[in-house]
Amino acid sequence: MPKMLLIPTESVNPRTKNLALSAPRQIAQMINAEDFNAARAVKKATPAIAKAIQTAADTFLRKGKIIFIGAGTSGRLGVLEAAECVPTFGTKPSQIVGIIAGGKKAMFRAQEGAEDNAEQGGKDIAKIARKADFVIGLTASGITPYVLGALKKAKQLHCQTALLACNPQADTQNADIFICLKTGPEALNGSTRMKAASATKMALNAISTGAMARAGKIYKNLMVDVQPTNQKLIKRCLRLIGTIAQTDEKTAEKYFHLSGKKVKTAVLMCVKNITKKQAELLLKKHRGFLEEALHEK
Repeated sequence: MPKMLLIPTESVNPRTKNLALSAPRQIAQMINAEDFNAARAVKKATPAIAKAIQTAADTFLRKGKIIFIGAGTSGRLGVLEAAECVPTFGTKPSQIVGIIAGGKKAMFRAQEGAEDNAEQGGKDIAKIARKADFVIGLTASGITPYVLGALKKAKQLHCQTALLACNPQADTQNADIFICLKTGPEALNGSTRMKAASATKMALNAISTGAMARAGKIYKNLMVDVQPTNQKLIKRCLRLIGTIAQTDEKTAEKYFHLSGKKVKTAVLMCVKNITKKQAELLLKKHRGFLEEALHEK
């Protein structure tokens, strides 16, 4: 128990000590007040998050994998981040990966004991990680055996590593980058699905979005590698082509189809009056960076 008392997320929050006795409006206000600490914590961790962004971008550009691994809520957030990169940035499911203790079933039903198995964390990482990869461990407490076991194995495999935790005293011996989110005690004692999870999600959003921006998957602040998998996204693609190429909807739709439904290819075809093959070669030459391809004379 003395060790547990050192973990901020396990401490009792004096500001919400009357949570169970409060009226609904008061409960909402107390929880909201605590939630503001999530954003503050992420802001203070900006330097470490920036390092993770660059490492993730470099990893992606050299065809390495970005791997999020965690247990419980942290693990679910890692899986969510990896899954959302596919439609948002057009990434391969095999290049940005989420692993959760207990496997897929743990996404829908808590497998609490799974987080205590450090050996299994190592085994799960060993199945997928290689030297060129970047492994990001996610644990609010900073001491989850499964995650620490995974990071230890990742270092043995010569991967680059990061640890994202809400505990300044987290075990960082196998982390090249430590992203410390000082969210403090939860409104509901120990419930890290609350502001610790919110801060984790914010940090992960910054890492994945920042890395994809640095890897050429974003033009200005536009998701130009978005996958047109439904009507909403098809319309977004047409708006993107029209906005960047400064053309009308009919022309945007024409190039959208001629390009094979690829925004960047369509923009280059329209702006430079070139064929699909020429546009694809131009993008390949510039490693997918639309900005560079557009400005080539």
